Amino acid sequence: MEKTVKIYNDSFEKVLTDIPKLKMLDFDEDGVEVVVNSQEMSGRDGVGLLGPASFGAYNLIIRLFYTGQDTKDYNLLKQKLRSLLFRRDPYFVVHSDMPGKKYAVYCDENAITDVGTRYGEFEISFVVYKGYSESLLNTGEFSLDKADKWQFENGHMANSNIKYKHTASSFRIYNGSDDAINPILGYEMKIKVNTEAPHGFKLINHTTETEFEYKKAIKKNSQLILDGVYPLINNKRVGVDTNWGWINLDKGFNDIEITGKNLGSTTVEFIFNFVYR
Repeated sequence: MEKTVKIYNDSFEKVLTDIPKLKMLDFDEDGVEVVVNSQEMSGRDGVGLLGPASFGAYNLIIRLFYTGQDTKDYNLLKQKLRSLLFRRDPYFVVHSDMPGKKYAVYCDENAITDVGTRYGEFEISFVVYKGYSESLLNTGEFSLDKADKWQFENGHMANSNIKYKHTASSFRIYNGSDDAINPILGYEMKIKVNTEAPHGFKLINHTTETEFEYKKAIKKNSQLILDGVYPLINNKRVGVDTNWGWINLDKGFNDIEITGKNLGSTTVEFIFNFVYR
């Protein structure tokens, strides 16, 4: 089976390996760069930690090989790759060696090793600027028949009990990431809540001990979206009517509950990508 490399964003899509005679060889990912928030303290050994560590950007390297018809053909391919790879806006890379992952990148370098006058190896270096890769799909697109779209290391995704849209007041949300999902650190997550709550409601993650509270009455036909740390109703921020809280997800299963005085029927949906270090 031929290996594939695709680059895309909202405005374009191109499968590089659809270019005749251009083949993917292999790929590599740089090691994780840990950025420690620390400060030296006079009179003490070591450093004082001021907060949790963060992770820097890293390089994704993809190697391709091209067999040209002649020198002119080979030079045209070089120019074509240059125009495809170096863009003003970032884009995603997906390749068949890790088909369930996508990388948000910009191209840093395209090192070319000429082999004669019409052959060449291309070592393309992409900067994964978020510091992590993501699942190809988000949980709003999750279904068991799309298991091949998730870069997953164990059997949980075959569990028919895993779902991300719930009508019960207590339920579990599975985070298959290598890390916690914390909106404060820039991870994207939307929680959509439709509920009949004459006295407001609380959404609680008992696993991470995080809580979001909406303090005003809300009808089920008015959807509240917790977009990261920003609560929205009809695209307007309503943080002033909340406890200014948000929801984090730990790795694995999270125990979620929605409560409220005289709470009526409820639908809650979690939408996020798994992230991989």
